[in-house]
Amino acid sequence: MVGLAADGVTGYGRAVVRGVMRYANAQRRWLIHQELRRTYEPGRTWPECDGAIVGGTSVDFLDLIRQRSRHVIHCSGSGDPDVSPVVCLDDVAAGAMAAAHLADCRFERFAYYGHRRGQTSVNREDGFVAEVARRGHTCVPCPVEWPAERFENRLHWPALTAWLAEVPKPIGIMAADDSAAHDLASACLKVNVAVPEQVAIIGVNNDDMLCESAWPPLSSVIADYSRMGYAAAVLLDRLLAGERLAPAERLTRLPPLGVAHRQSTDVLAVDDAELADAVRFIREHACDPCSVHDVLRHVPTGRRRLERQFVKKLGRTPHDEILRVQMERAKRLLLETALTLPDVAERCGFSSSPTFGRAFVRDVGVTPAAFRRESIRSR
Repeated sequence: MVGLAADGVTGYGRAVVRGVMRYANAQRRWLIHQELRRTYEPGRTWPECDGAIVGGTSVDFLDLIRQRSRHVIHCSGSGDPDVSPVVCLDDVAAGAMAAAHLADCRFERFAYYGHRRGQTSVNREDGFVAEVARRGHTCVPCPVEWPAERFENRLHWPALTAWLAEVPKPIGIMAADDSAAHDLASACLKVNVAVPEQVAIIGVNNDDMLCESAWPPLSSVIADYSRMGYAAAVLLDRLLAGERLAPAERLTRLPPLGVAHRQSTDVLAVDDAELADAVRFIREHACDPCSVHDVLRHVPTGRRRLERQFVKKLGRTPHDEILRVQMERAKRLLLETALTLPDVAERCGFSSSPTFGRAFVRDVGVTPAAFRRESIRSR
């Protein structure tokens, strides 16, 4: 019997379950025992299992599962690979990706809203701070820790709202996850701090329920935790077959897939209204497709002036920005869908598959097909 324990309330836990079941249903030989409640309760039992996959449970429940399961794969960035094999998101890379996204919005002030109690949040903050420093900036310390499981009582809000009211603006803030980002957006609303104009917010996990129910809707680093569940199931199957994992195989970090861009970061922190309008137009229409000529029809300014402002403020030309948006969409479609390469090319605004392929190789360094194959191997 194979046990599967995950927090069914969260998008993270449900995604882990989907990934495990995608692998298990293809094998058609596992008898699955599922528990989708997070916490341990007195008298709760767990059957004797040959193996178990755990994601988003309490420490007490995890200890019980370990006692009654021959092999356990832990799907958490806070897991210890010396105790159980771990499959997790590359949280340092997620933090760096969030920082890069906010930097592309041209923010020069940054902060992180999380906590230092778990390795997941610590690693995301470390990646965020390092990328901000690499770009020549520093982070403003946030004096309030995200209380995570105790945030519903909002006892932290007086200190949080006071900080949000006083912190120099505009500022881009990364939250430890989408729950923390949702809390931060609500606190901004409470004290009439405009999001994203004064405070831009990005979370992690791309939990659609949390991101879309916030105001404004939240941008988020895409984790796609179904990949984690699938990779954990592959490892567990190897252990059940009697294989021994090499030390390096006891920790698998999966890279984030990109940023789901929503209204909470839909801003360009520059003092040039025409430039901000041009960038917004490109980000909305690059894959229609659009050209620099289309941008100039939308923003009534001269081409040479627009290109000078792009290079001065963004470090790239309008054409480069169009291509950047097209490549980001292409990578997401290659990773998240089974669309053919001609279909991906069309949806990203390219006239033909060969034209798309050449542009992709110049930008990414590998062909679209190779990029997709490498992603599949990591799942």
